[in-house]
Amino acid sequence: MRTARGLGGAAALTVGLLGAGPGQAMPDCSGVAPTPSTSLTAVQVAGGLPWGQVWVTAPTGDTGRLFMVELSGIVRVRHRGAPLTGWSTFLNISDKVNSFTGELGLLGLAFAPDYATSGHFFVNYTEGPLDEIGPWYTVVARYTVSESDPDVADPASEVRILRFLQPQSNHNGGQLLFGPDGNLWIPTGDGGGGSDSGPGHDVCGNGQSTTTPLGKILRIDVTGSGGTSPDCGLVGLPSPGNYRIPEDNPLTDGGGGTVCDEVWGLGLRNPWRNDFDEATGDLYVADVGQNCWEEVTVVPSATAGGVNFGWRAMEGTHCYAPPSCDPPALSCGLTPACGSAALTLPVHEYCHSIAGCEGPQGCAITGGAVYRGCLMPNLAGTYFYGDLCSGFVRSFRMVDGAATDHTDWSAAVEVSAYLPGRLASFGEDAQGEVYIVAITGEIYKLLPPLSDVETSGAGSSSPLLVSPAGMSWENLHAATEHEIAFYRVYRGTPGGDYACIHTSLVPGWSAGGDPTQPESGEVFAYIVTAVGLGGVESSPGTAGFFDNSVCP
Repeated sequence: MRTARGLGGAAALTVGLLGAGPGQAMPDCSGVAPTPSTSLTAVQVAGGLPWGQVWVTAPTGDTGRLFMVELSGIVRVRHRGAPLTGWSTFLNISDKVNSFTGELGLLGLAFAPDYATSGHFFVNYTEGPLDEIGPWYTVVARYTVSESDPDVADPASEVRILRFLQPQSNHNGGQLLFGPDGNLWIPTGDGGGGSDSGPGHDVCGNGQSTTTPLGKILRIDVTGSGGTSPDCGLVGLPSPGNYRIPEDNPLTDGGGGTVCDEVWGLGLRNPWRNDFDEATGDLYVADVGQNCWEEVTVVPSATAGGVNFGWRAMEGTHCYAPPSCDPPALSCGLTPACGSAALTLPVHEYCHSIAGCEGPQGCAITGGAVYRGCLMPNLAGTYFYGDLCSGFVRSFRMVDGAATDHTDWSAAVEVSAYLPGRLASFGEDAQGEVYIVAITGEIYKLLPPLSDVETSGAGSSSPLLVSPAGMSWENLHAATEHEIAFYRVYRGTPGGDYACIHTSLVPGWSAGGDPTQPESGEVFAYIVTAVGLGGVESSPGTAGFFDNSVCP
């Protein structure tokens, strides 16, 4: 019998790895023209949404749609290239979701890996009386898309997977992720209140207790294809058994035992947005701090289950014992000591406005995404994150187990002035591009500046085509979401100068195209650029003089 390192002495019968294999499937970048850009801007792609936006995602391989999650219990869908308000309702379960405060509501959405064939997706929401008294329950449930309309889900198709009590209304976690192992991963908060103490909290805190699903990362098999029977957190479920416990979870003493077999990791306060790196399988966990420190922990894919993230023995890399920020270690019989080798420490932390605090400051980390997108391969491996209060957007990369290349993108994305108090989440689409979610109802896409983007660049699904019938080229708005005012067509000679000969509001020049035909022995070259609403022009993709004096 083997004990998983990091469980703080709790019984453990088996050890499961974070993920098998090299990670999740990478995005399909066919038809995407990448840029060499290492710069960023943020372009608004959706707006006019009600307050309470907290997540965006898309099914694997679905490159044409984006799904937006609202605390009230509504999921909306937007097709790529649609107007800012061109979204519709995909799922409405607001009649069963409690969103009385900002930490209650519909908090997570994950599409099954086989969504294209099964139509199954999973949500995480809170239910209970619509007041501040409670009780509140976290519900993880499965829904199915309508058979007649791919843009509408069936609200009557609910199959409940998990349901467990929340002692307070805050610290619900709420995200759902399918890992590289095909299992459903469920990060949960410690139950709320403060300091992980008081009614509904274990004497040493829910984060360190192995008898509760709170303050954990849960890992379950929702296919029901193997493993053992459900164990913990089945409050009020009439037919438990809609999932199985993977046999290699670290705590497996059987249903009705003294520990929750669903637990894969413990010691979390309020993990708010987490991400698997599609290239490596590594897990990034952003945990909101108490009063002093915000943190990001990176768990390598080969790590055994039973990871202990430290709460409430530690806040970040510091001992936790309120009200000070660097006090002697808080003493509690079952909690691993501050700094114990049994604890997995964060790779990055930043502070609140406290004495001696240097560097970036905030109050509540908004966990982000590891960029593995198609448009900006030079940013591959960059982890983006932010802070709800400060509204900053920052990043780092992991190199040899250390967080490096720390970058502040707040000024570059040009929305930082509007994000303090509003930066609710980051999310990704099916091509790995990253989005910022403002809780007030706006969705922004991180993009290379338009000046770095090439119309019909190498790899584009719509190259520049010249024929007797006319010309056609890439619809750059549909490809990237940059707002395009018009296109310019330049004519010249390869390696020489170019002059603008035509402008078009659409990605094509019909009626025969260029009326001037090359004479015998003469060669024409054409280049098309796009001009944004602010007058910025896209990259021509080659050097030379480009005269647009005869074009707007």
